[in-house]
Amino acid sequence: MKHKTYKNFIKKIIPILYSLCVFIILSIAIYNYSNYTKGQWEKDERSNLMDLLASKKSNLEKALYSRIYYTRGVAAYVSLNPSISNNEFSELAKEYIKQDSVISTMALSKNCILNAIYPYEGHESAIGLNLLAHPERKEIVEKTIKTELTFIAGPVELIEGGTAFISYTPIFDKLNNNSFWGITDIVIKKENLIKEANINLEENGFKFALRGTDGTGKNGPVFWGDASIFENDPISIAVNLPIGNWVLAATPVNGWNSYLDQDKTILYILFISTFIISILIWFISKTLLKIKQNERKMVAIFKSIDSLIVEFNKDGDYLTVNYSNKDLLYKPQKDLIGKNVSTIFEPEMAKLFKNAITKCIKSKELVVLEYPLVINNKKMWFSARVTYKTPDTVILNAYDITDNKSKEEELKTLNKIKDQFFSIIAHDLKNPAGTQKSLINLLVDRFDTMDINKQKTMLKTIQKSSDHLYNLLEDLLNWSMSQSKKIIAKKIKFNIITHNKELFSQLENQANLKEITFINTINPENANVIGDPDLTSIIIRNLISNALKFTERNKKVEISSEIINYNQKQYFQLNITDTGIGISSEKIDDLFKIEKTQSNPGTENEKGSGLGLLLCKEFIEKQGGKITIESKIGVGSKFSILLPTE
Repeated sequence: MKHKTYKNFIKKIIPILYSLCVFIILSIAIYNYSNYTKGQWEKDERSNLMDLLASKKSNLEKALYSRIYYTRGVAAYVSLNPSISNNEFSELAKEYIKQDSVISTMALSKNCILNAIYPYEGHESAIGLNLLAHPERKEIVEKTIKTELTFIAGPVELIEGGTAFISYTPIFDKLNNNSFWGITDIVIKKENLIKEANINLEENGFKFALRGTDGTGKNGPVFWGDASIFENDPISIAVNLPIGNWVLAATPVNGWNSYLDQDKTILYILFISTFIISILIWFISKTLLKIKQNERKMVAIFKSIDSLIVEFNKDGDYLTVNYSNKDLLYKPQKDLIGKNVSTIFEPEMAKLFKNAITKCIKSKELVVLEYPLVINNKKMWFSARVTYKTPDTVILNAYDITDNKSKEEELKTLNKIKDQFFSIIAHDLKNPAGTQKSLINLLVDRFDTMDINKQKTMLKTIQKSSDHLYNLLEDLLNWSMSQSKKIIAKKIKFNIITHNKELFSQLENQANLKEITFINTINPENANVIGDPDLTSIIIRNLISNALKFTERNKKVEISSEIINYNQKQYFQLNITDTGIGISSEKIDDLFKIEKTQSNPGTENEKGSGLGLLLCKEFIEKQGGKITIESKIGVGSKFSILLPTE
């Protein structure tokens, strides 16, 4: 108990110490600066105001994105649990929102029909709302579905009074070929959000305003503050949204010309700015600690993705049961929910489960166990992973290992390959995460003295690192689902050019950014194939991105096609030919071996997961196709995929 109290005290004091250190360091710097800096007030004032706006922008973005991540978290959960009930959603929303005064409601709209809202009381009339039939929401909802990105709408007037923003996030069913499932949204109270971001109409002699309704930026209407601010030579900064932006602007209350000799006020303004920055540092540190705590919950969810997932409370009662194969259930689901393991199993087996649950909750670490059960008069063996979720609950992920019991030697080999795989992923995840950590620490330490352009450059680097980290996780998820047989190719007839028109455009833009000539000579009239359109898109994106990655500037990547006969059948062959660095012959055979997989940087140090080619091979073979490689060091590579045409 004392140890827990001490840890809680440390968690509370660390943000305060960081904030205090930053305040002391900046205060000393301000005092020394004020002793030798005189005059040029307006120039300095504008610079200081930009710093203040940057900190408020950061504060506003963090206040906003911390709520947006709620919808993304819900979207991620629902995408893996598409049969979520309204009660489950309410519990999930309640866990996210808690005492959050900024959020008014959180809602779920399957097929864009609002079917669940939290809190329910006072919002019953919203149930059944068709977002695509609503004149003010239709265009926004269609845009967020098309872009597959979160969209911040508003501000809009609320029925209960006040104004609010609505964050829409699309949901795609990961268990059903990433098909569209619906929309999740939260209503974010405008004034509460701005208040939490510590932005006032007037502060320290300055007036503040925001414009850009629906993320329209500098061309959008003013939705908060005095609109005249934007007509009086303001200092402004863009507040980045997932799609679009707002513009935060400020000017002196009485205009720039009202100040004749303001040198003596610089000291006070800087001290106030230092205090604000210190509070921001305290808030950021506190937020990062909360993020770390929530990370453990997300890890528990990722580790529990398998064929049989059970949530237990600390006493061993069944809370939820999810399964992909009902033949793995010891008893029907309805006979398990609410029951204790002591009433379901024999004493020895019940003790095994209870000990694992208790150990996991106490240590907060993964507990692995194997156990036999007789199901339908057949003895089956299961391997279970018990992961920590909360101080009162754990997630048990069990899967059938009956066949593997007779193949211990083969299992050892597979485990070795698995260890190599996770070693690669851990190494590749560490690099972008480490880059972000280092740059964020540098921004925090030198924020007040760092040039704004350098700050933007570092933030772009952090953004690029975040994109890379997201791509790594996406590859990992696709690979995991493929290996667990959750991805099933649905073969239909489609045209590669027509279906991937937007993808080819995106890839051409990617090539242009690297000054690579992108040539597409495929004849759309001869591009009809039989296969899975979505899996084929993933293959094309991976192969062309890979070609661009290993091709130097001012060279070219060409996409061509031909109709060939293979195994007495007619196939469409898509060729991706680059003039890049090439691959040695001894390494070509290792490209599709998980134990030999590694992530190599591109010609401009572009990063990857090392899983792209493995996914391509998996997905092309699921469609009855084939992938081949021809390459020569210093000349380039040619990757070809074959898909049946009939």
